[in-house]
Amino acid sequence: MTRKKGSQRAMLNLIESETFLTSINNIIKPNAEISMSDNWAPENSHNCKEAELKGFLIDNFFQELGDDIHDWWLAVKRFKASTPNWDLVSTCTVDGKKGILLIEAKAHKNELKRESYKKRLYPDATNDSKRNDRRICEAIQEANTGIRNSDFDVSISKDRCYQLSNRVAHAWWLANQGIPVVLLYLGFLDCQDMNDGKCKLLNSSKDWEDCFLNHAKQVGVDTIMDKWVDCGNSRFKLICRVYRNN
Repeated sequence: MTRKKGSQRAMLNLIESETFLTSINNIIKPNAEISMSDNWAPENSHNCKEAELKGFLIDNFFQELGDDIHDWWLAVKRFKASTPNWDLVSTCTVDGKKGILLIEAKAHKNELKRESYKKRLYPDATNDSKRNDRRICEAIQEANTGIRNSDFDVSISKDRCYQLSNRVAHAWWLANQGIPVVLLYLGFLDCQDMNDGKCKLLNSSKDWEDCFLNHAKQVGVDTIMDKWVDCGNSRFKLICRVYRNN
């Protein structure tokens, strides 16, 4: 197994810690709660592949939901085509109902800077890749329209801040299926294994919050931070928090 580092290693350390449930619940309260009866992925460093929502939904909700999210995101099913991977996905309780916690983790400022760009489509892309690219664009635009209809001035797109845009789009889609969602952007502080003189480590809560806010503003996502977005069948909330890496 390749040695993980940065936010991946920090996330696995958190998952494997004796205080995982206490720590994660302190981070996400009062929006959601995880208990021992919930399931999360990855589970530990021996099963550390980042979670994909299709499989997670099939395992923890029902088959059709997993198939639906794949078809919403991709036009062509290919071996290498997948929905986005997550640093952590967990079932949880939101408003007394079974929900989902989605976590995107970062260990240094450069990670967000790299993710300010658009989704790549290579010049030699196959017709299937081009069809999937168009479908992804449509899916994000559908989410953007839905959120704007809830009176939030967002402008998520595959052409800017693609990762953040697709994270928000997936939270919106799940809420539209009746599943409440908490989308957490988690900054790990003091990840010394990334202290190579090139990466700007996150040193404080304000450091991370300012960094993420500036990133979110590029696509109007700052307007939905710490606010429940009503999607009709359910709702989602985007939160930005920190955890000090040990």
